[in-house]
Amino acid sequence: MTADERLNQLEPLVSEGLAVLDRHTAQFRQLQNSAGQLITTATQHSDTLNFLLREQLAMKGYIAELKAHQVSMDGKLDQILNLLQKPGA
Repeated sequence: MTADERLNQLEPLVSEGLAVLDRHTAQFRQLQNSAGQLITTATQHSDTLNFLLREQLAMKGYIAELKAHQVSMDGKLDQILNLLQKPGA
């Protein structure tokens, strides 16, 4: 077999191998883009969750303050009712 004949046999194999490599490269790029989009989305969701958690903590503080004011007001209301119920008042 001559060198030209060997090249003629190898050329289709190399061509096929390069075509497969091109397809895999394209698929890899698609996966890379998808992974980038997923990372961006996950980062945005993480930021949103962090914001919501901070706001929830702030709301818990506000609720605790409201409860304290309510207890104080209940005490004052009890004092007023006691004064109204005393004879001679």
